[in-house]
Amino acid sequence: MEESKFADLDREQLQEINELEGKLGVTLIAYDSAATLNNGSNEMPSI
Repeated sequence: MEESKFADLDREQLQEINELEGKLGVTLIAYDSAATLNNGSNEMPSI
């Protein structure tokens, strides 16, 4: 099983994420992918 870790992003990477958020019109958030992969379905988790 893959071990979860926190991202270590530099300023350039953060800027790219901010630009992508603006382009898509969304705000990206962090989540525990292990929790969503182990729920036994292909459905997106409810927030």
